[in-house]
Amino acid sequence: MIKPIQRWALLTAAGLAVTATAAIAANGNGLPAGQDTAVISGGASIDDFADLNRQAGDYQLKLILAAKRSGAYLADVDVVVRSLPSREVVLEHRSQGPLVLAQLAPGRYEVTASYGDVLPGAATRNVRTFTVPASRNLAQMVMYFDTGDEVNPNSPPQYSTPPELPGAPAAR
Repeated sequence: MIKPIQRWALLTAAGLAVTATAAIAANGNGLPAGQDTAVISGGASIDDFADLNRQAGDYQLKLILAAKRSGAYLADVDVVVRSLPSREVVLEHRSQGPLVLAQLAPGRYEVTASYGDVLPGAATRNVRTFTVPASRNLAQMVMYFDTGDEVNPNSPPQYSTPPELPGAPAAR
């Protein structure tokens, strides 16, 4: 006879196995169905951020997500990349940390980052366009949100990026 806790553990394990199998079967590369763009994100720890930075050469987009005034890193930002001029969505991703890396084919793109935890009246969306050249060089950008977040003055400098400079493109 299976006890209730054992039944729960078996059902949970079976559910996780089905979910993982469905994600891999969706298109063979572990990405959701319809998404052929490889993406990784993270960087919540100094070691994780450094590891992702080392991998950046394998990607064409390097996006850092940060607080406007302090440069404090942000996570849980929704990122959408569209191919231009068709506006076809090639990537939808919720960041797991402040650094997002994506593999993209040469072409023009629009990236939209959305973050709801901003100061009253501040923009919740930031939109930029960029080009991945035929040489597939890395396009790098920082997208800032006015969150009011501060960096602890005792934190090492690796815990933030430089704050947004006056005159930089504003979020919309």
